Amino acid sequence: MPFFSETAAAALAGRTVRVAHLVFLDFTSQPMRLWLGRGKLIAGGQEWSGLGELGSISGIETPLGGTAPVTTLALSGVKPELVAKALDAAAEVKGRAAIVSMQFFDENWQVLDNPYALMTGVMDRISIAAPDVATRTLEVTVEWLFTRRAIPPFGMLSDRDQKSLYPGDRGLEQIAAMQNKSTTWPSY
Repeated sequence: MPFFSETAAAALAGRTVRVAHLVFLDFTSQPMRLWLGRGKLIAGGQEWSGLGELGSISGIETPLGGTAPVTTLALSGVKPELVAKALDAAAEVKGRAAIVSMQFFDENWQVLDNPYALMTGVMDRISIAAPDVATRTLEVTVEWLFTRRAIPPFGMLSDRDQKSLYPGDRGLEQIAAMQNKSTTWPSY
């Protein structure tokens, strides 16, 4: 059975075939299903919330030649209180799954076939872009699954990795606090 049987039949019949992106974000507290359209959508047996023109996706590429491109998901027109809440919630994002899919529709925006996954990755970080005072944009970067494939397990210089290797070791507890710290050396 072909992937896009209804879509192909509509295209072959000369009917209009539309497409929109669906985005699944597996946040720690509550997974979200969003689509770049308006209103609620039922596709693939799930309900998706529309973002209209407020959402955007950039940088979807196929990894070639050992590269691991980064995709950016953006939400514009964000209120200041949501910005502060989002920037404090790094644990909601880091290392969590993100899937960008493509959904086909007929000329009346009725769903054809099931969603087709374009990219499966993990969310890396969340940041804020404010081109002017009135417009705030939250951006989440998504890395392909193979981005960190060359790093061995517990290969990061972090307290969590060190404690995984050597339970009870406290040698790297202060490493995060020292990341942006300036020191004068030698001190007398």
